[in-house]
Amino acid sequence: MSRICLVIPSNKFDQYFIQVPLDVLMAAGQLRAEGHEVALWDQRLQDAPPGGSEADILIVSSAIADRAQCYPLDLGPVKAAVDRAKARFPGARTVAIGPHGTHLPEATRLDLGVEHVAIGEADSAAVGAVRSLAAGATATVLSGDVAPASPLSIIGARPKPYPNIPLEEFALPAYDLAPMADYTAEVIVDGLPQPGPCGMVLAARGCTYGCTFCHLPFGNRMRTQPVDRVIAEVEAQQAAGLEFQFFLDYVFGINKTFYNDICRRLRGQGVGWVGQTRAEIVLKSDVTEWAKAGCQGMWLGAESPAVATTGVHKRVTEQQIRDAVLKLKDAGIVPFAFILLGLPDDDACMADWLVDWASEIPAWFGINQLFLRPGTSLYDQLAPRYNDGAAPGSWQEIQAVTRRYREAYPADLDGQERRLTSLSNYLGNAIVPVA
Repeated sequence: MSRICLVIPSNKFDQYFIQVPLDVLMAAGQLRAEGHEVALWDQRLQDAPPGGSEADILIVSSAIADRAQCYPLDLGPVKAAVDRAKARFPGARTVAIGPHGTHLPEATRLDLGVEHVAIGEADSAAVGAVRSLAAGATATVLSGDVAPASPLSIIGARPKPYPNIPLEEFALPAYDLAPMADYTAEVIVDGLPQPGPCGMVLAARGCTYGCTFCHLPFGNRMRTQPVDRVIAEVEAQQAAGLEFQFFLDYVFGINKTFYNDICRRLRGQGVGWVGQTRAEIVLKSDVTEWAKAGCQGMWLGAESPAVATTGVHKRVTEQQIRDAVLKLKDAGIVPFAFILLGLPDDDACMADWLVDWASEIPAWFGINQLFLRPGTSLYDQLAPRYNDGAAPGSWQEIQAVTRRYREAYPADLDGQERRLTSLSNYLGNAIVPVA
């Protein structure tokens, strides 16, 4: 069997939170269950891999689960991680997993200097790649098209992702391989957010909403884990010393029966948690049941008070956002709002009232700049317009597309961001950066 080292790159987001690399730990647990020797090198926290580690295969994640929805376009930090790992394990085969290789496999392989990329959801792709390599595959792009012993060196047509391993068949994440006590997220202390030790749970994958700007690494079909397994993951992280959790589910509460069962099982367990969902789901849910189950904070994808008129297929009104925020507050749950700066045809941005709206919303907020990312329909729609009519073929061209989009935007987005980050309810002003 193989000796595998899973590698997590450092990135600019480390200054605030360093979240659990859940999908990588899922892959580690499954690979170990299949008989491989597995180590984790989280370069955000570890200067070197665990002592005594050796590797025949290096698997580098280009964007772990908490970043995959808004993955960065700059592969520089990932390339640096690959170079460090290759220097430490010079004889190992190298594989990249994550959204970059899934959407631009050959460009990603060349930019990172790896031998292979594996297509599909990161955890299933990592397991599938090891199975293919162990069986003798030599393809540079490893995917569902690659037979276990395929001699292909190039795959011409668009590769199919590796099939997703059924969630009920996955081994538990290999928490023991990671420095779990060192992972952080926003936790609630005396009603206020601050960085603190925090685990991560992904009870359900996917999102059935069709927002055109949103990258969905888990697709648009909802897939739920067995409730017993969800609770087992929470308890395993509690045993590792993490009494607070972040539910990464993109639409917490969308399946009432499933989430009611989870909340019922969490009551009295001493677990505090934060999740994320949509305003419509909050308005349709009994959020007091979430609070009884330990929910202390909830993120809403607010984006903009004018998002419903922007043509990105997110039909949430300003009133719904405000009503959802107030409903959470009334239940004792701290509300958070994602704001997306630079949506096309966003009157709140173009007419310069987004900042005033954000200052008045009774919630903490965080900011994302709109990036045109492969894997989103907004990218498919707009990218050729900013690339001389052609689809970009490299990550450098993709970065240039977003730059040109921002330069052409009929508002000063950088100025608005500076004003937003100066507001008292901007989350970055409420938390102390991680040392």
